[in-house]
Amino acid sequence: MKAIGLMVAAGVMPVAAMAQQAPGTPATAQDATPATTAGTTDSGGGTAEEAGSDEEITVTGTRQAGSVVGDIPPDQTLNAADIRSYGVSSVSDLLAELEPQTRSGRGGPPVVLLNGKRISGFREIRDIPTEAIQRVEILPEEVALKYGYQADQRVVNFVLRRRFRALTVEAADRQSTDGGRNTPEAEVDLLRIRNDVRTNLHLEYQQSSSLLESQRDIVAAAGDNPANPGFDQRPFRTLLSQSRNFNANGVYARPFLGTSASINGSIETTESTGLFGLPVVSLTVPAGGPFAAGTVTRRVEDADPLRQRRTGVTAHLGTTLNGEFGRWRWSFTGNYDRDETWTRTDTGLDTTAVQTRLTALDPTLDPRTVATAGLFGPLLQNRARSVSSQGGGDMLVNGTLFELPAGSVSTSFRIGASTSEFDSRSTRLGTTTTGSISRDIVNGQANIDLPIANRTRGGLEALGSLSANLNLGVDRLSDFGTLVSTGYGLNWSPIEGLRLIGSVTDQEQAPTAQQLGGPTVITPNARVFDYVRGTTATVTTISGGNPLLSSNERHIERLGLTLKPWTQRDLVLTASYTRTKTDDAVRNFPAAIASIEQAFPDRVVRDATGQLLRLDTRPINFARLNESELRWGFNFSKPLQSKVQRELAAFRAGTGPNPFAGMTPPAGAQRPEGADARPQANAAGGDRPAPPGGGAGARGPGGFAGRGAGGGGGRLNFAVYHTWHITNRVLIAENGPSLDLLNGDAISATGGQPRHELEGQAGYTNNGLGARLSVNYRSPTEVRTLASTDDLRFSDLTTANLRLFVDFGGRIDWVRAHPWLRGARVAFEISNVLNQRQRVTDDTETTPVSYQPDYLDPVGRTVRLSIRKLFF
Repeated sequence: MKAIGLMVAAGVMPVAAMAQQAPGTPATAQDATPATTAGTTDSGGGTAEEAGSDEEITVTGTRQAGSVVGDIPPDQTLNAADIRSYGVSSVSDLLAELEPQTRSGRGGPPVVLLNGKRISGFREIRDIPTEAIQRVEILPEEVALKYGYQADQRVVNFVLRRRFRALTVEAADRQSTDGGRNTPEAEVDLLRIRNDVRTNLHLEYQQSSSLLESQRDIVAAAGDNPANPGFDQRPFRTLLSQSRNFNANGVYARPFLGTSASINGSIETTESTGLFGLPVVSLTVPAGGPFAAGTVTRRVEDADPLRQRRTGVTAHLGTTLNGEFGRWRWSFTGNYDRDETWTRTDTGLDTTAVQTRLTALDPTLDPRTVATAGLFGPLLQNRARSVSSQGGGDMLVNGTLFELPAGSVSTSFRIGASTSEFDSRSTRLGTTTTGSISRDIVNGQANIDLPIANRTRGGLEALGSLSANLNLGVDRLSDFGTLVSTGYGLNWSPIEGLRLIGSVTDQEQAPTAQQLGGPTVITPNARVFDYVRGTTATVTTISGGNPLLSSNERHIERLGLTLKPWTQRDLVLTASYTRTKTDDAVRNFPAAIASIEQAFPDRVVRDATGQLLRLDTRPINFARLNESELRWGFNFSKPLQSKVQRELAAFRAGTGPNPFAGMTPPAGAQRPEGADARPQANAAGGDRPAPPGGGAGARGPGGFAGRGAGGGGGRLNFAVYHTWHITNRVLIAENGPSLDLLNGDAISATGGQPRHELEGQAGYTNNGLGARLSVNYRSPTEVRTLASTDDLRFSDLTTANLRLFVDFGGRIDWVRAHPWLRGARVAFEISNVLNQRQRVTDDTETTPVSYQPDYLDPVGRTVRLSIRKLFF
């Protein structure tokens, strides 16, 4: 036994040392440090060896630094080289790229952790450059319970390098290949990490030009301008609004009184302006004049177009404290958010005032001559303002209660409180409407994990590894009473590499403050499809809040499988089946559909001929939603040896020069006196190159491999996911109609639910050159209308996005000749490579006006060029 233990220890320690020192090895390897315990004693007080028996040495491995709590391993782990292969700039960009892997079948966004700990909010880490990330772990939904969240979100854990310092500057411009839409942007980011001290300041500005209907192949709707049909309205209507955005985000984190503490503050301003066509004036021709008496309706061709202007200011302040006492961890998060929005919408001309002025000028004046500059005065406007503020905090404690033969019984408790206010004010035609909603919440959640079997510790080891979890959550809302959430699940790994997770969750959820009390906003001249008449209508829409909404109840059943068939290959197969039933589901009012209009007749206004005039889109409660889906896919990644790795291997073997010779370390430090590039002995007994600038290590702080030098080698990876929507039914109201969204029904203007969706990704990067391709596919759908000859067919849609990039840090020969290239990257992206748009037709193969391809996707294919530089 002693000999075996010593052999294991001797084998593990060199491997760990090699992992720490090899420039091409993922940084995570250095976190796993072996520990040994030796020396069992006999009753006489001597050691086992003295008593004539073998001394027992146990070798154990500690948890990787930054790992999450619990016994559920990641479904996927990305190391630094994997992260670089995506060619993206920040945590937020990387998370967007990983969306297929992080999407939950239960509908929630992923929970984001930093170094295995909670953060005050995503703003705290969203701007961190990807070069500062050591690894990323993607975990199943059940891990969210251990951190006080609901089990409807996957968990993404970002682990940062222990030391990092860089100023990052990036400039980019996106342009539609069809013209008319341009989006320049600029970012500046300063990040410094020194062990547990982190400082981050990020500034970003972006603006987008407006896109007019006249810049696309838009055909006017019938009856859009009946009085003068030859007049072109398209130059006065925007497909996409002009916009400007600026945000500043700052983070400071450091140890504080035995804890790790952070504070995050941000402010963001937004502004947009959209055009909705020229106003309409409807005037009466008096009797007795030279013209026939009656009413004339026409557009005023020299008036200003109708506009909708939105401005907003959002401010955020968050803080986090993480600490430990004994075997227990605790975490406190606090947040305050304030969002203020102003909306000003031109709704048309004051017809009464215009008629009065015309009569004063000449009672016999023909309204057809009223298009005189300055005659009408200002447009009527709808003004709306909303202010929402929310503050609160919560405390989480998790740890081990006691031990069982199969493992530790762990638990987590969270308790929190928050207060929020939402005030709105809207003014239309001189009438002011105000609303105010406040909500105080006290909530708590408890989760317990019970180990049942463990194939490595004994106790029903024939079952493999099996554990159960139970959770209970209670929310006390001042305006909705008490809401309860319960859940339970099993986590089973019958053999190494195979894991099954099953869970059942029941949740009660209240509508948001915005859904209840949002300000009423009137939008004129909106084009919608009328499913009752099978035509496109130009209507006035009403949006805002609905104070009559009730809470909903969700019942979720999920069974998930993860399979890693080979330990030596990075291949992960996943599959999950999810079934959801939601009672009193809250949704925005859908399109003008006969069954929905019958259930909510006050939401739709038509004239005597049945023409749609007004649509109230404020949210409503549906009686029930029933959904089920099967989602499965795989990820595959293969490392590729880079040129730098080959040169390092030759140098270690004594057959080649040091590839880093003569290069200055990224931090700008000078090589200490006497330092040279001769090989140095490492802990594994081999040789490694002297790091540039002295003994920092070829992959340590100031080294090249960790800063985009390509030391981690290249990557070839693939990912494919298929979602099969099995059922999707909506019960509009109790004893009311039921809609099957997979078989001819719809509750939105985008049609029914595609039965099949595919997402594919492929990437290649090596020696500083990279390419990534993503492809998305949706199957076709069909929607029945009351006019049997006008059923709508939504074609399938396949879109592809391509990114090509050059990471100059991976080209050591270029950096040696031009040191200023270190940390530089140029990327060229093409979104919607084939410029595909969905095609919608009726039975006569005619495309309704509101479903013209340029309405569904105004931008189409775009190209983006970005230049990025890190100053270390």
